[in-house]
Amino acid sequence: MNTRRLATTGVALVAALALGLTGCGTGTDADAPAGDGGATTGAAAASSAPADARAELGAAAQKLNQQSVKMKLTSPVINGSGVMDPATKTGDMTLKMGAEGTFRILMLGNDVYLKVTGMQGMPKKWMHMDATKLGKSGQLNLMPDGDPGGAKQMVQSVVDVEKTAPGSYSGVLDYTRTKPDDKAIQALGDKAKAVPFTARVDDQGRLVEFAIDTQVLHESLGTMITTYSDFGAPVSVKKPAASDTQEAPQELIESMGS
Repeated sequence: MNTRRLATTGVALVAALALGLTGCGTGTDADAPAGDGGATTGAAAASSAPADARAELGAAAQKLNQQSVKMKLTSPVINGSGVMDPATKTGDMTLKMGAEGTFRILMLGNDVYLKVTGMQGMPKKWMHMDATKLGKSGQLNLMPDGDPGGAKQMVQSVVDVEKTAPGSYSGVLDYTRTKPDDKAIQALGDKAKAVPFTARVDDQGRLVEFAIDTQVLHESLGTMITTYSDFGAPVSVKKPAASDTQEAPQELIESMGS
């Protein structure tokens, strides 16, 4: 199986899952409060972000931990869509990565199922992984305990934010604060410490758009825009049939883990 080639897509997957999809990110401090105007711990406490703007954006992001939501991601290299229900810890996400193929990821509790199509040498069956074995910064650990919607991660990553208009924000993210052990983040070096973003919140105070200028990480990535909609809609994710499932090889688990 071509797991080596699959591993080379790691930076793009991290850009999508850890950077572009706030609602599917992972954090390293599940106990830190979110959206409280600066009560985060460690390096995040030194943030220069204005307390009111940070609190408003944090509260909007926190709603991603409270309701099911539909997500859509657009960018020059990766496009995708899916649904997530933090309450039941279920999700279904499809990422189209051009020549690298299409990745479909199912999440049912701690069970992760990955199917890759369009990449030569990959199995036709679903590959099963235990999310608890991927580590806190694992690329496919989509909904970690304590922060399934990724709100705390986003708030802790903000180093600067300002309210530019009613419901609109702009600022800078530092992903080394929340993903210090992530191999792909480490490979990006200082670039990962100053990633510009903009955000929009709807009239009910919910985060509905998060745009990250990932071209500062690599010029080919451009801007990744994630939109959130259909809050509260039912989410149904079915476990693949046993006959269509195989355990993921250790090499793949290690490449996707922290």
